[in-house]
Amino acid sequence: MAAASGSMLLRNIMGHLGVRTVFRRLSWLQNTPSAFLLQPKQLLFRICSTEAGQAESAKQAALETESRFKEKPWEYLESEEYIEKYGSSPVWLGYRRNHKGPIPPQKTRKTCIRGRHICANPCPICRDQNLFLDYRNVKLLEQFMCPHTGITYHPNRTGICMRRYKQLNLAIQKAQDNGLLFFHIPFISFRGEDYSNQHPAVTTTPPSPALLNKTAWYDWYDWQQPPEKEIALLRRIYKDYLKEESGPP
Repeated sequence: MAAASGSMLLRNIMGHLGVRTVFRRLSWLQNTPSAFLLQPKQLLFRICSTEAGQAESAKQAALETESRFKEKPWEYLESEEYIEKYGSSPVWLGYRRNHKGPIPPQKTRKTCIRGRHICANPCPICRDQNLFLDYRNVKLLEQFMCPHTGITYHPNRTGICMRRYKQLNLAIQKAQDNGLLFFHIPFISFRGEDYSNQHPAVTTTPPSPALLNKTAWYDWYDWQQPPEKEIALLRRIYKDYLKEESGPP
């Protein structure tokens, strides 16, 4: 049924445009390899079908958006495409976020990509589909770290969104755990005087006066005789329960 309708449409097209025009437009088939040539029925159906064209365009768009550096993202930083685009400068250098008014926003975006919607001016990582925050991509991670202290640059400086910033921190931690990035440990010089008891600051602690006099450390630790009125009141209240009385030792 589809082949019959396709042949009828092709006849109508040939009737309006002419046989020479149709075969002139299909002359590109001579230069194509035989493996890509379709059968006549399939060719007629594909020419006259809009669904097949939409499916092929969707597949082509998916192939265009998928990066060839996904498995090995570190190869992109050594390619001619990256050198021509960024040169020797970091990927975030010169980035400026679009904003309303003269005062720029104090915080970066939460994310640049929400489902199929992409913001107008994505961050330096989201705008390039060949950049991947992988722990093995050391050269890219080093661009977001201070070479002197090893601290990760704040997103307000690099301009990346908060979603990519979290992925960046996880990738840096994983790279350090695997030995691909080094830890910055501050140098501290230890002096032997700080750990010896020969300098004047370290002496024997004298005993307290209470220990010398053999008295209590605090005054309320000593025995204090309660008032006679309170003793008489307690004896009157608990006279049925008192069996023997004992004074202070």
